[in-house]
Amino acid sequence: GKQALETVQRLLPVLCQAHGLTPAQVVAIASNGGKQALETVQRLLPVLCQAHGLTPAQVVAIASNIGGKQALETVQRLLPVLCQAHGLTPAQVVAIASNIGGKQALETVQRLLPVLCQAHGLTPEQV
Repeated sequence: GKQALETVQRLLPVLCQAHGLTPAQVVAIASNGGKQALETVQRLLPVLCQAHGLTPAQVVAIASNIGGKQALETVQRLLPVLCQAHGLTPAQVVAIASNIGGKQALETVQRLLPVLCQAHGLTPEQV
């Protein structure tokens, strides 16, 4: 809507020049995640790429969904836990987060992965 368009206008130069995104990526974020997702990408892209080793394309994939803002914030919070404590790869965490409901999916994986693997014999890949 209107807010997303205004946010694209404001953040397009920043996201493209400072963060290396393409205009198409910015539009994809705005079309799905809206204003909140764009602002969250601006805030978290450097952190997720530098501190957590994600690529800009992975951050865009997470943000380009309904609930993109919440998914990005949850990735920032849970990526270290899911990778270190539960043995997932960053790519697996991104795959979980890159759908509608990414936040809820990540939180559920964190909660149930140990149970499903230990009690039911599933592998992290199956979960």
